[in-house]
Amino acid sequence: MNYVKKYFKYLLVFLAGILFTWLAVQLTKKDTRSEASHTIAYGIQRLNKLVVAEQTYANFYSHKSKTSYFGEILSFDKNLLLKVEIKAQASYDLSQMEVSIDSVNQIIHIKKIPEIKIETFPDVEFFDMNQSMLNQFSKEDLNGIKQRAVQEVQATIDQSDLRQQAHQQLIHNLEEIYLLAKIYNWKIQDDTAYAQELKDRIKI
Repeated sequence: MNYVKKYFKYLLVFLAGILFTWLAVQLTKKDTRSEASHTIAYGIQRLNKLVVAEQTYANFYSHKSKTSYFGEILSFDKNLLLKVEIKAQASYDLSQMEVSIDSVNQIIHIKKIPEIKIETFPDVEFFDMNQSMLNQFSKEDLNGIKQRAVQEVQATIDQSDLRQQAHQQLIHNLEEIYLLAKIYNWKIQDDTAYAQELKDRIKI
């Protein structure tokens, strides 16, 4: 009888040890998963910014006209020289990116990347102006000339190069999500058009 009690006592100690070990492992897993989840969430939060590629284009634009009287006997000239500088930007607003984190199944789900946005910011400076009392620039004249000058410089903007630069910066930023997934051995579910390019770069 004493032998059975002694055996039962050892069995209880053994089972308690197994239970303690299992609980410790589960708590460790939970802590590790929680740490990974917080790190990944912070990494994604850091990406909530504007990704911008920028180029500057500048040129001079000249305008010359005249008003004539009595045929060409009497004429009054006016001319204008403008300096036009345009800052062109291609950007992705990653604050509008849609990403969710499934910490239970250890999945990062990239649902949506915002469309690229192309913007231009012109700056026009009146570099030189000559006019006569009988042939002056009106406000409408100046606005029209400025508009044509800006349009002429805008026509020289290489949007394809600008888009490519912005694309490369976007991919560089999105790589961080893929690297975090690889470090913590999480899965990526990417529903965007950039999924295959990113997988090829990170080798997932």
